This record gives sequence, structure tokens and C-alpha cells, in this order.
Amino acid sequence: MAILPGWNSLDAAGSIAHSLHIAAMVVLALLVIAEGMALVYNDRKYALIGAAERDITARRDQEQREAEERHHNEIAELQRRLQETQPQQASLLLTTTDQQRLIAAMSPFPGQQIDITSMSGDPEGQQFANDFVSVAQQAGWNATGVNQAAFTTDPIGVEVLYREPPPDNVPPPALAALVDILMELHILPERSVSINDNVLPDVIRLVVRAMPASPYLHSSPSSQKSPSISNDRDAANGTANIDDTPPGQ
Repeated sequence: MAILPGWNSLDAAGSIAHSLHIAAMVVLALLVIAEGMALVYNDRKYALIGAAERDITARRDQEQREAEERHHNEIAELQRRLQETQPQQASLLLTTTDQQRLIAAMSPFPGQQIDITSMSGDPEGQQFANDFVSVAQQAGWNATGVNQAAFTTDPIGVEVLYREPPPDNVPPPALAALVDILMELHILPERSVSINDNVLPDVIRLVVRAMPASPYLHSSPSSQKSPSISNDRDAANGTANIDDTPPGQ
């Protein structure tokens, strides 16, 4: 042991021993502090792990809710499109409200001659036409009954026909009133009349066939003046838009 420093000196041995005791106490204190800090940081680690897991779970739940909402919206959109495109048998009967609105719109023009025609072999269309006859008679129009006719094609819906008047004449205001109320009830797709030279002068012909599966989505324009039928008509289908501007203006 003689090789150790201060081994043979009383003062040196005492000083070194005292210094080593102090160093041991410092090391022990550091060890305790380090162990305590290790425990603190270990708890913090698990706390951060828990927070991260909660964040991941929250994000997963949010993504799942968003996916479910998108799925719900997609299903709702598909159902809406299916309802719009799926063939359905539409009701061929005028409701009480429809009849009342038709009578109110047609009553200001009593005595108007109307010819109501349905397709042969179409019992539902004939019943629908009978409803129009009843409405026209209640409104004071001259309607004797339902005529049946055969068609070369299988038409759909209701069509208003009128004989093209001379250039200096305009159709009766009853024509515009009828077209407008049929549009308001979503029975006509647009404010137009089919030109037919086989219709008698001043007579309105209403052709009733099987109604379309889904109602038209058109808004009815206001009618302030008696319409005139434009000469610029479609030669292929014999239809003409109703022009609110009287001839000469």
C-alpha cells in the first residue's frame, strides 16, 4: 500500500480519507437525484405515450366519423338519383287541389271550346282526361266529353294543340291561362303549344296520355297578355313557343 499517495503521512492520510468520504456522499446524492429524475422522466414518457395514443385514437375516430358521413351522403345522393331515374307509375288523377286551381284559372273564360282527347287502349289516361272534362265543365268551358284516338307512337304526358291563327289575330287568353296553370301543376314541361291544322279555329285541344314517371321541374312564368303563336316553329314536331308580345310589337 506504500504506493498510495500519503500512505505514510498522518496528515495526508486523514485529509485524503475526509475527501473520499465527501466524494462518496456527493456521488450518493447524485445517484439518488439521478434515480429520482429517472423515475420522473419515466413517468413523463408514459404520459406522452398515452397522450399520443389518445391523439391517434381521436384522429382515427374523427376519420371514421368523416368516412361514415361521406358514406351516408353518398347513399343519400344515390337514393335521390335513384328516385329521379327509377321508373314509377305516376298517379293519373287530378287531386282536389289541382282541380280547384284549374277551375280558378279557367273560370274567367267561360264558353271556351275545348276538345279533350285520350289515347285508345289507355284506361288510366282516359280517366285522367275525364278529370279534365269535369274541370272544364265546372269552369264553364264547352267540353262535351273525351274523344279517343290512336297514335303511331307511344306519347307521354299532356299536350296542348291549337290551330295557328291568321297573322293579324292572337290566340284567345284562355289558351295562355290553360298553359300557365298546367305548368304550375308540373303537367306541361314548358310554356308552348303544338300547332295542328286539324284543330278547328278557336278550339283548344288537350291530348292526354300516360303521365311521365317523375314530375317536370319548371316554374310557371307570369302571363299578363294574351299570347301569340310564333311563326318560327319547329317543322319536325309542329310545336311553337307562346310569345307574349302581340303581333306588330
